[in-house]
Amino acid sequence: MSNDNNTLTFSIPSFTSEDPHKILLHQATNSDEDQGLSETNTGFVMWPSAVMLSHHISKNPSIVLGDDNSPDGDVMELGAGCGLVGLTAATLLQNHTDEDNDDKVIFTDYNPVVLENLQKNIDLNDFDVDHKVLGLDWFDQEEHQEQQQQQQQSDDGSDTTGEETTTNTTTTTTWVDVEGNEHAQVRLILGADLIVCTNDADLVASTIDSALIDGGKAFILGADQYTRFGVQNFPDACRQLGLKVTVHEDLLETNFAVAEEVDGEVQQEQLMEELELGGYNQRAATM
Repeated sequence: MSNDNNTLTFSIPSFTSEDPHKILLHQATNSDEDQGLSETNTGFVMWPSAVMLSHHISKNPSIVLGDDNSPDGDVMELGAGCGLVGLTAATLLQNHTDEDNDDKVIFTDYNPVVLENLQKNIDLNDFDVDHKVLGLDWFDQEEHQEQQQQQQQSDDGSDTTGEETTTNTTTTTTWVDVEGNEHAQVRLILGADLIVCTNDADLVASTIDSALIDGGKAFILGADQYTRFGVQNFPDACRQLGLKVTVHEDLLETNFAVAEEVDGEVQQEQLMEELELGGYNQRAATM
């Protein structure tokens, strides 16, 4: 473990042990050489909602582990940034599933430097769960869906006599990474602080619609509409695509974990203060 100021140790509660899960993360700063290559620094810093969502899935492991009604598939962290939520999911899968379980955790983000930092954080933590780090651009998913639907309509639109037929079934089954490679839909999508700009609501909704398998679930947690543009539009954006949405309010008191820097300077009280000041006590969407 690096013992510099950019490495954090997160203590995530365990539901089977008094000892918490320890997760190490590197958090890039403006002093990092590669920081200037990024369009923004959003993927380099730890956002409070990631801490809260990690705490929530650790206290409710069935979200990640699934149950008898869960479809087969992998777990995706959308807009992973530093990767805390995905690493927590991977830790749960490693500690609480049998050896035959082949679920993988897919860490996704857009910026190449963020993806490099994600891989660094995965390397900092010792887990055996299968995983991938992939670039994913939200802007690509709606176009990919349209291409899939057009292809399906083309395949279903003519019979052996050449006469046109019609179909009401236009099901998409894959999502696409930044290299144009198609990937199977996943059974669970986790995302924290995804919506920052007004158009993010539609983009995140279409990405979830593209990447989530029928019967799967997505848990998206973020700040309220008073501190993030577009948050108020997100539930309706999802519903317009046929996703069922449940919004939970005021999750601050039950969804936080303790973050400590390696030198021990960041304490629980400080973290809670920052959560309250940042407005992270309002909304989580489940679909």
